Amino acid sequence: MAAGTTRERAAHLGPERRRPLVLDAAFGLFMQRGYESTSMEAIAAEAGVTKPVVYACYPSKAELFEALLGREEERVLGEIQASLPAAADLEDPETVLVDAFTAFLGAVTASPDAYRVVFLGEGGANAAVARRIRRGRQMQVDAVAALARGWFDGRGGEPDSELASRLIAHAIVGLGEAGARALLSEPESWTPQRLGRMLGGLAVRGQSALA
Repeated sequence: MAAGTTRERAAHLGPERRRPLVLDAAFGLFMQRGYESTSMEAIAAEAGVTKPVVYACYPSKAELFEALLGREEERVLGEIQASLPAAADLEDPETVLVDAFTAFLGAVTASPDAYRVVFLGEGGANAAVARRIRRGRQMQVDAVAALARGWFDGRGGEPDSELASRLIAHAIVGLGEAGARALLSEPESWTPQRLGRMLGGLAVRGQSALA
């Protein structure tokens, strides 16, 4: 009876309002079963709607997964962006980096499943995950490079400062990804605070070597 009531209520929702419900249901199933083993019928049952309702929202499982991955990617990138300072403290870059890494890893701890999808590719189609990771990573590198440029300003007009800034940005983003993987794979061994301190130290030593 309760299930019937859910289906009747869902039928009155338009596609825009149904899509988040369908994505929530799909997210849990993809994480539990993986992409290949999750059917549209199973997603419909989990969402409490009929299969035609799911297809009305997303014409194929691939499109549904792309939409889900986009939503989780947006959430993750928003949290990463929020962890970056508005401006870098040129006098104490290590504190800036430790705080940024710690904030980022705290977000990983708070939403582990979203980060498992984005960083570990769990629950999904590998090619789609890889495309999203590459695009999201580039956005992160651009944001960190903008901060890193400040560490080179006023140091004699170093001709390679732009390249050095981007290299540092790639290194910092790579360290953050490594920290996320460590936290997700070995949660009993790490805390965001401990990892943040260690990663911040590693990053600032790399920055010092170039700056």
